[in-house]
Amino acid sequence: MGVELFLPTPKESKENLYNFEQSLNEVLRGLRDPLVRMIVIKGLRRTGKSSLLRVALNESKYSYILIDMREFDDISPKEFRRELTLVLRRILSGKKRVILDRIRAISFLGVKLDISSRRITYRELLRKINEIALRKNTCFVLAVDEAQEIYRLGFDKYLAFVYDNLRAIKLVLSGSQVGLLNNILNNPEAPLFGRARLEIDVEKLSREQSREFLEMGFRAYNVTVPEEWVEKAVNTFNGIIGWLNLFGWYVVELKKPEIAFQKTLEEAKRLVSSELRKFLRTRGVAYDRYVLVLKILAESPKRWKEVKDLLWIKLRKKISNNKVSRYLNELRKYGFIKKENGYYRIPDPLLAKTILEEF
Repeated sequence: MGVELFLPTPKESKENLYNFEQSLNEVLRGLRDPLVRMIVIKGLRRTGKSSLLRVALNESKYSYILIDMREFDDISPKEFRRELTLVLRRILSGKKRVILDRIRAISFLGVKLDISSRRITYRELLRKINEIALRKNTCFVLAVDEAQEIYRLGFDKYLAFVYDNLRAIKLVLSGSQVGLLNNILNNPEAPLFGRARLEIDVEKLSREQSREFLEMGFRAYNVTVPEEWVEKAVNTFNGIIGWLNLFGWYVVELKKPEIAFQKTLEEAKRLVSSELRKFLRTRGVAYDRYVLVLKILAESPKRWKEVKDLLWIKLRKKISNNKVSRYLNELRKYGFIKKENGYYRIPDPLLAKTILEEF
C-alpha cells in the first residue's frame, strides 16, 4: 500500500485507499444488489469521494463509464452528448479501455459490435448495452463524479429515463456540493425526484485517523518526520484527507517537512480561494454580503440569529430574515458551510483561514 498512499491523484486500487473499508463495502453491496438502481456518495470537498468511487468501480469488476463533471464547465450540452457518444462507440467497438480528458470507460464484456452509422446516439448505444447486459445476466455502471453539475447540461432528465427503463444499467452519483446534489434528488420538480437510492456519506478523518494515515505513509516510504510536524499537520488540516495526502506527498518528495507544510498550505489556500471566487462571481450585488457571512463564520461557529445580528452591525442596516436565510442556504448548497446542532460553521479550516486573510 505504501508506494501509492500519498499519490496526489484519486486512488484506483483498494490497497491505496485508507479508512474506506466500510464505505467501499457499502458501495460494492449496492452494485451487486439487483434491487439497488442508484447509489449516491456525498461528502465535503477533498474527503476522498472520487477515490472511493474509482476503487469501487474497479473492485466491482463490472464494465463502467465514469464521467467527471468538473471537466465540463465550458462545454455545451451538444458537445457533451457528442463526447459521451464517442466513448460509448469506442467501447462497443472492442476497445478495452477508453480514457479521454473528461470521460473514462472499461470495455463492455469483451463485446465487439459493428457500429457503422455515424448518426447513432448515446441513447441508442446505452439501450444496446442494456440489452446485452440483460442477456448476460450482468450490469453496466454509469457513474458521474461531481454530479451536482448534471442539471446544467440537462443530463439529469436522461438519467431518470435510465433509472426507469434500462434496468441493467446502474447509476452511481458522487458530489461535494451536497445541497445542490440534494436539490437534484429531493426537489419534487427535478427529474430524479422520488427514485429510491442507497446513500453513503463520506466523513472527515478523526485526529487519530489523520495521525495514523500520515504515520503509515511515512513508514511505507521510510521517511522519518519529527513529531511536531505530524502534530501541526493534524491540527491544521483537520481531517481533510486531500490536504493530509498532499502534505505527505511533499514530505516524501522534498524530505523537509517545514517546506512541505508551507507548500501544502499555499497550494490549498490558492485552490479554496479560486473555488470561492468562482462562486462569488455568480452572486451579483450580494457578493459583499456573502463575504461578510463567511468572515463571521470563519471566526467561530454561529447560530442563525448571531449571523443576522452581526450582519446588521457590520452593514449598519437591517436585512430581512429571508435574505439572511438565503445567504446561509446558498453557502450550504455549494458546500462552503455546514449546519450542525443549530450552528453554522466552515468545515474546512483552510477555507476559514483564506477568508480571513484574503477577503
